[in-house]
Amino acid sequence: MGVSWRHLLLAFVMASCLWVVISGREQVEIWGKASVELKGMPNDLTLLSGLPPEIEIRVRGPKGLMRTITDKQLTYVLDLSKVRPGLNVLPVQSGGIRLGKAFDVVEVRPSRLTLEVDKLIKKKLPVVPRWTGELPTDLFVESASVKPQYVTVQGPDSELVTLSGVEAVTPAPVIKGPGSVTLEGTVSLSLRAKATPPLVEVTYILGMLYQKRTIIRNVIVIPRAGLDISLNRTAVKLMIEVPDSMKDNSALIDTIRVILELPEDITPGEHQLPYRLELPDKIKVTSTEPETLTVTVSKK
Repeated sequence: MGVSWRHLLLAFVMASCLWVVISGREQVEIWGKASVELKGMPNDLTLLSGLPPEIEIRVRGPKGLMRTITDKQLTYVLDLSKVRPGLNVLPVQSGGIRLGKAFDVVEVRPSRLTLEVDKLIKKKLPVVPRWTGELPTDLFVESASVKPQYVTVQGPDSELVTLSGVEAVTPAPVIKGPGSVTLEGTVSLSLRAKATPPLVEVTYILGMLYQKRTIIRNVIVIPRAGLDISLNRTAVKLMIEVPDSMKDNSALIDTIRVILELPEDITPGEHQLPYRLELPDKIKVTSTEPETLTVTVSKK
C-alpha cells in the first residue's frame, strides 16, 4: 500500500511542530545589562560614590523566550534602607532583578558594590557675589549687595562642614557709565548640594576709573560789535578727571575749551561773568580757578 502525499505533508507538519517545541525548551544563556534603581535611602543620608549606572547579568532560560529579555530594559533594585555613613559593602543579589519564572539569573557583575554614604545636613550661609567676564572699559565695581543675604544649603556633611559662605555668580555687569545694575545670580555649589533659594538678586554699583590732571586753558572771548572787552585774567586753571583709557590721548584733552560770551544786555563797566566749558564726552571738571572772570567792557 503506497503512502499518499497527504500523509507525507501531515508528517512534515508534525515534525516541524515538534522541532519548534523542542528548540523552544532548549536552555541557553545570555549576558545583558540592567540599570540600577535605588530604594529605601534614609532621608538624612546621601550617596557620594560607588554606584555604577548599570550592572551586567547572565540569564539562563528557554531559547525561544530569550528575545523577550533582550528586547526590554532590565532593572536591578538596590535596597539602601540599612546603609550608614561611611563605606558600605552591599552584595548584588539576583533577587533584585525582576524576571519571569522561566528565567534564572546565573551570575551578576559586579557581585558587590562599595558605596560611600554621608550624612545630609543643612546650613544657613551668607552669599558673596562674583561675576564672570570682563567689565566695561574704565568701570570698576565700587560695591555689590545680595538679596537675600543668606541661603539655606543642603548637602553632604563632609562638603558643608568647612563651608562658611557661598558665591552667587552673574555675568559681568554691562552699563555705559557709572551707576547701578541688578542681575540674577546663581548660587554656586557642588552637584551634591543645593541651595534654597537657588537664585538671588545681585546689585552692583559701578564707578569710573579716572586719572586726575591739572591743565591751563586760555579764555576764548566771543567778540561783540561796538564793544571793547578786556579780562583781568586771560587763562583758567582746570582740574579734570580723564577716564583711564583716555589718559594718554593728548589730542582729545586739547579739545577742552574755555569760552566767554557776553550777555545780550551787557553795559559798559566792570563785571564778574561766568564762562562756559566745552568738554569731550566722559571728561569731568572737578574744580576751576577762578570760578568767574573780571571783565571790563567799554564802547569803541
